[in-house]
Order: sequence, then C-alpha cells, then structure tokens
Amino acid sequence: MLMYRVEQAIAFVLGRAKAEPVGLAFLVGERLMLTCAHVVNVALDRAVRQPDRVPKNSRVSLHFALLGASNSWIERSAEVVAWLPTGDDFDVADVAVLRLGEALAGSGAEPLRIRADLKDRYNVAVQMWGPGQGRDLGRHVQGRLLGAVGKHRLQVDEVVHRVFRVQHGFSGGPVWDPSTSAVFGMLQAITTDDSAEVLVLDGALLERALAAVATARPGLVLLHDHGEVHYDGTQYTLRQRRLLHHGGGTPRAKYEMKVSVQRFLNDEAVRNLRHHAQHPLSVEDPVRDIDLRAWCVVDGESHPMDAKPTKVRHEEINFDLCFPGSKLLAPGQQVVVEYTYRVSDEKWGQWYKRNIKPNTDRLSVEAHLPTELEPECWGVTSLPSETDLEPLPDVEMRVEDDRTIYSWDRTAEEDDLAQERRIRLDWFFWKRIPDSSAYDDAPSVLRQFGIRQLRRPARGRRLSELPAKTRAINFESPSDRLLAGRVLAHLRRVAGWVNRYHSFKPEVSMGIAAPQLGMAYAIAIVKEPGSRDYIELVNPSVVERTDEEVRDYEGCLSFFDVRGIVQRPYGLRVRHWTAEGDMRDVVLTGGLARSVAHEIDHLNGKVYTDADRMPDGEGPIDVSHYRQLREGGLFTPPVPPERLSWQQPEAHSAAT
Repeated sequence: MLMYRVEQAIAFVLGRAKAEPVGLAFLVGERLMLTCAHVVNVALDRAVRQPDRVPKNSRVSLHFALLGASNSWIERSAEVVAWLPTGDDFDVADVAVLRLGEALAGSGAEPLRIRADLKDRYNVAVQMWGPGQGRDLGRHVQGRLLGAVGKHRLQVDEVVHRVFRVQHGFSGGPVWDPSTSAVFGMLQAITTDDSAEVLVLDGALLERALAAVATARPGLVLLHDHGEVHYDGTQYTLRQRRLLHHGGGTPRAKYEMKVSVQRFLNDEAVRNLRHHAQHPLSVEDPVRDIDLRAWCVVDGESHPMDAKPTKVRHEEINFDLCFPGSKLLAPGQQVVVEYTYRVSDEKWGQWYKRNIKPNTDRLSVEAHLPTELEPECWGVTSLPSETDLEPLPDVEMRVEDDRTIYSWDRTAEEDDLAQERRIRLDWFFWKRIPDSSAYDDAPSVLRQFGIRQLRRPARGRRLSELPAKTRAINFESPSDRLLAGRVLAHLRRVAGWVNRYHSFKPEVSMGIAAPQLGMAYAIAIVKEPGSRDYIELVNPSVVERTDEEVRDYEGCLSFFDVRGIVQRPYGLRVRHWTAEGDMRDVVLTGGLARSVAHEIDHLNGKVYTDADRMPDGEGPIDVSHYRQLREGGLFTPPVPPERLSWQQPEAHSAAT
C-alpha cells in the first residue's frame, strides 16, 4: 500500500460548534474507524477526560480530506460503538470505535491493518500524519518507535523538520511503518514545550477496542486469528496468535488446538498417509519432536500454558492448552493464546493453510521465506473438500532483511469469513527448480507450479483427478467479473513460470486451462505461436469447424512426459468472451486451432488421451521416443489443406 493510500484512510474529526478539525480517525474495516475517546469528547463539547460513554445516538462528523474531488471532499457521520475509558485511568484506555453510517465503497479508501504484536519492533522508523498549517492540508512527521512508558502506551522520538512537528490535531491518527503500512498504534498525547513528548496507544489496545464491538455473541469468538510460517531452508516454524472472547456461561480451563501436517496437496490423500506413516509427528522423540510451546496473555501479562496431547496420529496431534493455575477463562473475558511449533520440510509441504472457523472476525496469514532461494508465492481459497479453488486476491509481498514475506489479511466486514472456507498460501523456490534440459521429471516441477498432474494419462484414467465440469462466468454478476480477471491473471502467472522452466520452440503454441489448476471455471489462455500474447478464452464454444482434419502430436502440462497423436479439424471458428465481457468470434487454423481445441476439451473434463480423442491403435508415447520420431524424420508434420469447407458441429464444444 502506498503512503497516499494510508492518508486516504484518515479523516478529520470535526467539532460540533465550529466544524473545525479537533483530531483524526482512521479506517480499520469497511465501516469501522478508530480514534481517541478524548477527541470524541472535544468534538461533542464534553469535558476532555469525561470517562462516561457518550449518550446513545450521538454522532461525530468526519471529513475525508483526501478522498473525492478537491472541491467535493467526502464527509460522513459516525456513531460511537465501543468506548474503552473508565473512571480509573482515562489516559490508558483513551480509545473509541466509530461506525460509519454509510460505507466508503468505490472511494479508494482501504482499511489499515493493526500490528498488535510489537516484539522486535522497537526502534523502527514510523510515519505520522496530521493537519497542516495555513493552506497545507496535511503534513507528514517521521519518527522512531521507542519503548513503553506505561501500560499500552509507547513513546515516539519524532524527527523534527524545521518547525513542523506533531501538534494539536494529530490525536487519533495512526502511527505506521512506511515500508509495510502496518499500524503500530494511535497518537494520543503530546506536549508542546521544548521537550515535546509524543505518546502512542499500542496495537494491542486498539485490537481490544475493536474486539469490544463484537463481543455480544455467545460461545468462543475468534476476534483475530493470526498465523505465520517461517522457513529456514530445512525446517518450518509455525506461530499462531489468537485473540479470543469467551461469551459462554461457564469458565473454561483449556483451549483445544491441533497440529496437522500434509506433505502433498491436491488429491494425494493415500500418498500422504503412506509418507507420514514413515515420517510421523512426535511429542517425545528428540529428533522428530514438534517442540510445541504455548502461552496466554491476560491483561497484558504473559503466562505459560501446559500443552497436553489428547490424540496422537502419524499426521495429526490434538492438544489441550491448559490455562495456568486458577486462571480460568471467565465468561466475558478476553485472552490472547499463542503457540509455536516446528516441523521439518520432510513432513511439511510448500504451503500454509488456515481453516476459517465460525465466529471469526479477522484472519491474517504470513509466509516468511528466504530471499536467497528466490521464492514465488500465491494464494488460493477453497471449500473444505479442497474443491472449487479460486485465486486469493490481495496477497501482498514485502522484503525485510533476508526474508521475503507474503501476507493476506481480511476482516469479516470486508470479506465473509463465516463460510468455513480454507485460505492457503502456496510457494516454490526457483533456486531449487532444476534445468529442464537435464531433468526428466517435469511433472514434479509442474506440480510445484500448482498444475495438477494425471498419474494415468492413458485410456481408463481417473476422471476425478481434474475437475470434470466447469462453471461459465456470468458477466452480469460483478463478483463473477472480478473472479474472471483473477483467474486469467493467475493463468498468465503460471504460464510465465512454465515458459521460464521450459523453452518452447517459437512455432509451438502453449496453453493452460483453469481446471488444470483445480479451478472449475470455463476459462483458459492460449499463447499465439511466435508471440508473447495470449488469447483469453472465457466461456468459449466452437461454432464452426472445417471438414478437413489433420493428425499431429500433442502434449499436455498435466502429463508433460508423454506425447500422443490426435486428429482434429484444421480450422475452427470459436466464440468466446474477454475479461471485460466483450464477445468475440475468431477464426483459427493450424496449430493455434489445435491448441484452442485442446484447452476447450479441458473445460469439458476431457484430455487428449481419452478414447474418443486418440485414433484406434494409438497411445501416448514417451517424450524421448517422440523426439526420436521428429528428429529422425519418421513422422511427417501435417500439410495444410488446399481448400477449407466449414460446417457447424453437431454439438457445440461449449463449457458446461
């Protein structure tokens, strides 16, 4: 997120009397904003440190100065939906949560992300923004995050540029990392003498305030589920942090969790069971032990938790994390449960998966990978059955020291997290991808790119290995239009990886269809021979074909180690849509027509080795045998027909 995007999430809080800025608020959800409670008090003409909650139905006026045209800035009103101050210590809990009466959809404003865990985050550069002077709308101030000066309060050492510094009107604004846009805290108090002191309310307190908005539900509410995986080249370390609210009726003595590993993805259940029978998880073996450690944070104090295994299997171990001593989790109480464990890459595959549990308000995941290994990472979302994959939008990347970090963050307000879907980050390392000219196991490489591999490409194959049917894109649906764009972008990404791994001859056309990536949508792309351009095929169908047919060898990314003879029409007229929803009819001949027909077959659950595609008596041959035929002149390339006659096919080859 660019710095300007951070500014767009900030609004001036206007005073009721003069409609002038008295502080700031910033967006943290589709309609939720954070500010200081004392800013709300000033805006409503109350005593600055009035601890009593504002009267019901009181509204605060907001001015988004950096949204909209310069002469029509966006203004909103908001109600106070959470109020933290009490009579004990106003300054330590000086936070209010606002809910906008109308969302900012389409404005360009994006919610900011709060970083609640500030371990190893001190003495880092931070950015602040507030009202300017004179005609200046706003000014930036730089600083460095210092240590704590009290419970939930930090100090910032600001960098003074000339005379401009943090001043009146900055309260309620975010303090963020300019390299990642992560919010470390909220500006709360300053002094204006020569020893100016800038105080910040930390992210943990802000997270607690947001949690207060959604604590009326019964049961255990997962207010924020944050998971990280760190890889050092041989071993993965998993870190989980969960902010919980207990809305039940009786105290809880434990929190149940599970460690589960899976070495292979995508319909590899039997292979996984065999592998983990030989490489099981353990809580006792000093070499294979996952070394699970857990602790809880209550009212800012950390306590170790005893982890008791309750069910041990080769690939999965259930644990009870017991709250220490008599510190049971009481109804209405909030707690942070954290745990970490490790597994080797012999047991853990190149992916990190999180299940979206019911009552989840926010989910964030991160993968920390060694930059020197040249990682490529992308995200997918799926149903619990691992079917109906979709590209995961908005996976962000940043580089910190020798780590490349990929992250994804969503709140229930922005994205429905109650569907019990699965969120997954997948990756591979270019430094570990062998040269294709010296490596004869292409399927193992293409599998790392997310391309599902058929184990039995000959007739009689298992149809379940790739999606058998695809769903057409409905361009009248905004969500479908966005989905089509994401799928096409991911197909291009994977095609780029394939072309980097394997050098195709200029005259060869290469394509890839969404079902080959486990995405059951009627979308494919085909690279034009001798060009870098791709034909985008959305909802394609064959509306005409030539009577003249030719025989030629074909290959497939889903079983790249064989080739096979297929007889197809020399020419096709194909109707398809682009990502923008434009319908097109194109006439294709030769190798390009063959490639498009090949991809349309994928959209109908077929591959070229199926019985109704290969001629009688033919079967797939090893790629080395195919090269011998070509190079030895034992196979003559097809000759284009002298004339073409067109007809409509008996049944359109349309995606289901």
